[in-house]
Amino acid sequence: MTTKEQRRLWLTPDTLGFAAHWAWIWCVFWSSRFYNAGAALEPLEVPGATTLEPLWVLSLFANVVGLAALLLLARVRNPLSELRSLPVEAGVLTAAGTLCVSFFPTVVDASAAATVYALGAVLTGVGSAGVVMLWGERLVEYGPRRLMRCFVGAIFAGAVGYSALTLVPGDISQFAVAALPLVGMGLYVWQGRRRPRVPQQYRNVAVHSRPPVPMMLVALFFGISFGLMKGLIAPVDPSLIAVRDILNIVAIAAAAGTFYVTSVVYKMDFDHLTYQVAMPLVAAGFLLLPLHEPWYIVGTAVYQFGYQYFYIVLWAIWAVLANREKVPAAWMAAWGLLSIQIGQLIGSLVGDAALGPLVDEGSRATVSAAVIFAALMVSLFVFGDRSAATGWGSVRPMDEEPAPAVGCSLDDACAAVAHRGRLTARENDVFCLLARGRNRAFICQELVIGDETVKSHVKAIYRKLEVHSQQELINLVEEERTEG
Repeated sequence: MTTKEQRRLWLTPDTLGFAAHWAWIWCVFWSSRFYNAGAALEPLEVPGATTLEPLWVLSLFANVVGLAALLLLARVRNPLSELRSLPVEAGVLTAAGTLCVSFFPTVVDASAAATVYALGAVLTGVGSAGVVMLWGERLVEYGPRRLMRCFVGAIFAGAVGYSALTLVPGDISQFAVAALPLVGMGLYVWQGRRRPRVPQQYRNVAVHSRPPVPMMLVALFFGISFGLMKGLIAPVDPSLIAVRDILNIVAIAAAAGTFYVTSVVYKMDFDHLTYQVAMPLVAAGFLLLPLHEPWYIVGTAVYQFGYQYFYIVLWAIWAVLANREKVPAAWMAAWGLLSIQIGQLIGSLVGDAALGPLVDEGSRATVSAAVIFAALMVSLFVFGDRSAATGWGSVRPMDEEPAPAVGCSLDDACAAVAHRGRLTARENDVFCLLARGRNRAFICQELVIGDETVKSHVKAIYRKLEVHSQQELINLVEEERTEG
């Protein structure tokens, strides 16, 4: 394989689109240009109630609601990528919400600034639920091998994009960050048009499988641990915020690289990826939490390392379970994402509520010890028994075969039909585009031929294949795929 071909495996439209999503998350929820804005709005402040950023709480709650709605939708409407308006709606809502929490509060009347900010937080939560759900479905469909490559590549590309945006002047960066969801969803749609559509008989199949409870418990536990860390370290000295953000980005990029090495080079199974890497790092992060500032910030970076590492592991588990249990990718990803976000919401609220009584290092050390003990118990009684029972604990993600295609591929089906119909080479080119639902204008542009030439080829194709419309032609190809 040449260097150029290897690069294409990493820098795909999906990788770049997913990277835009990650860069948006880091900018909005970590950059002081965004999450500090809510603290300056007095109508949003509730004295003594919480030290969490209003953007975090409102957006996370709206995100949970949005994911729950998409989960119900995925039960009867799948794949979600067939809903052509969903990427547009998700991208627009996220972009509009981003501007409402960053730019609009500074230009509207002071009395309306808090309302605009709160509205933006809700819009970002609902919109990002659609964005991450679509990416979850797309990557889980790819299987664990390609998912891991896309995920790791997106983390590195997103880190580069985030670093570049932090160097851009304030107002410009806010508009640039708001454009990231639109760019990501644009790449998602563009890549989706290059993929074959699912045959009609395999769309919108009602899911009767039980929820993946063992996987949900694991995701819920890690979500709660992240929320606890978030709630316990929410108040940070302003002079240290930039340092914390840099350490977090470095930790996340290091986690992605470490995951790729341990899963691809050393080919660890899910149990070893969890026990030997993720859990020790999570425990070490909480172990460093009681230290004096600024050293406990190092603990958050260590924890972020372990959490992000296992976050990628979870996505790979979703791909394995969706493949083995023969359920729609959106169904499996929705349960996992919803469990994580519910855990983060619960954990952050509990951690913030406990922050008041924890006035000394001894109290913080007690909480850290309790979390470490809980992690040990979960490892012993949840991960071990549950993963062994479901069979995914001993799976090596790089050795897992992707889900077999339904029948044969679209290209193979087109080739078989074209061969039977004795189509010429140029007729075959037109036929393959017709089978993908393209219209005459698109075919003219794609093949650089005139409209009359396309009409002539279409007429010949219909005559040879004995069909009378493009829909009949598509049905013919889908039947070939199913039989194949």
